[in-house]
Amino acid sequence: MNFEEIEKLIHMLEESQLSYLEIEENGFKIKLDKNSGARLVEEVKTEAKSEEKKEENVEVSGNVITSPLVGTFHSAPYKDAKPFVNVGDKVKKGDKLCIIEAMKVMNEITSSYSGTVKEICASDGDMVDFGKKLFVIGD
Repeated sequence: MNFEEIEKLIHMLEESQLSYLEIEENGFKIKLDKNSGARLVEEVKTEAKSEEKKEENVEVSGNVITSPLVGTFHSAPYKDAKPFVNVGDKVKKGDKLCIIEAMKVMNEITSSYSGTVKEICASDGDMVDFGKKLFVIGD
């Protein structure tokens, strides 16, 4: 994907009623978010994608915490800060797990369960949808 094609996509998004657009083509992924003003273009490595698919096939058992809203996932309170939780951390019911930013409002997501963080299913900066699996908390 070249600069002119990206520029066209940006213009098309601004002219449309869409607020978010994500396209993957020929080893490149572009994410455009009209509401946050963020413009992110990254190269997608095919090796990393195959590893992700392998990881997706492994089901981790435990209590699932899902996103209560659509927004941007933040694992820490601010950039370069230590994440709220990591895999293997013990959490109690009510502990902060992440922040989901929606319309410039920071929404704290807390644990509904006590236990160990078995899996973190979103990465910092990911757009998450309502109901997307965010964490698995187990014994």
